[in-house]
Amino acid sequence: MIARVTGNLRRPRFLFQVFAAVLTLCASANSYAVEPAASGQGKAALPPLAKFPLSAEEAQRSQAEWAAALKVAPTITNSLNIKLTLIPPGRFSMGPNGSTYRVTINKPFYLGTTEVTLEAYRHFKPGHEIEGAAPEFNAGDRPAAMATWNDAVAFCRWLSERPAERAAGRNYRLPSEAQWEWAARAGTATVRYFGDKDQVQREYFWFNHTYTQNPKQETGGRGRQAVAQLKPNAWGLYDMLGNVWEWCSDRRSNEETGEVWQPVMRGGSWRSGGFHCTAVAHDPADPNVKGDHIGFRVVCTLKDFPSPSGN
Repeated sequence: MIARVTGNLRRPRFLFQVFAAVLTLCASANSYAVEPAASGQGKAALPPLAKFPLSAEEAQRSQAEWAAALKVAPTITNSLNIKLTLIPPGRFSMGPNGSTYRVTINKPFYLGTTEVTLEAYRHFKPGHEIEGAAPEFNAGDRPAAMATWNDAVAFCRWLSERPAERAAGRNYRLPSEAQWEWAARAGTATVRYFGDKDQVQREYFWFNHTYTQNPKQETGGRGRQAVAQLKPNAWGLYDMLGNVWEWCSDRRSNEETGEVWQPVMRGGSWRSGGFHCTAVAHDPADPNVKGDHIGFRVVCTLKDFPSPSGN
């Protein structure tokens, strides 16, 4: 069509319109635009997917660029006072060394900056306590525990139906394993977001640093610790390692073969040795298992979050 048009020199206006249309089609095939803000500003192209590995500065820059392009806050607080931070999409190598595979996270999402606390969980299950734990471990700022995978899924559904969350267009669920690991790594290639130095572990996560036998119940300072007390990763996430194992949403099944896989917990806990508290640590368990070292955090998606398939 272009060859015929370029030969027709007596119709320059038609020629210009055709070329303009072609350029528009090419641009739309290779980019993704978000809706303009209410202020009437023009559309903005989304940033490219973050490419692994990232330095802390690059990870934070990607996070800020995506928040600006989407015209959303990098951190939000919901109706239960749960704080969530925006995680940009990207590509990374998932899994332990020697058995990694490439994963692409195509959509941005918000993730709780901490595990769901007892204070927040008690809106869902009033009076919930960890039986036998010393009083300090039932304080509202401790991670919710004794929550099965089924409990965590039910909490997310309940939270999504709260009027304030529905009005804001926010939907909650557990993170997938890929989302959890991408967020825990914060762009890093090491199994811990602060590097491989064991000497600084206690600055970043709670674990059985004495490597002695754990108490049967939380007592004597040994147990779940208040959230957000140690250093976060580059995306502002606390306690991704240690404190409590965190449930992920994946519950794979295969109708053809009749297979049903157990859900998985990630990250290690206060009962774990440091070697179990990594971005690749995982532990499959029955969906009805619960313990004082098992909790969860939530993912939040907004109804108008785009999928930048052109990146």
